[in-house]
Amino acid sequence: MPETDEQKVVRLQALVAFGKAAHAEAMRYSDMEEEEVVEEYRRAGKLHTYDQDKEWKKRFARVAKLHPCPWGKQMVAKIEEYMYYLEEDEDDFKIGLCSLLIDDES
Repeated sequence: MPETDEQKVVRLQALVAFGKAAHAEAMRYSDMEEEEVVEEYRRAGKLHTYDQDKEWKKRFARVAKLHPCPWGKQMVAKIEEYMYYLEEDEDDFKIGLCSLLIDDES
């Protein structure tokens, strides 16, 4: 069944919201010095989990959690991989955008 105009608008709005949020977080992260990122982890008591190579992936996953939308198949696979990295470190650990999520805190 083809999508209606209303469904298309909702889908595109979700994609735009995700894109804007991902861009904003990428700009925020790129403006940070590595020492600032390390300090975020140190304050959260999780410095031992900091991995510079995975950090951007975890930040991307946080944005994807905040702004879910209908991604393509290839993007879904990447986001699942990034979510794994995020969940691997953050069971009880909130940093950056993750602090905005309302998981199990109600």
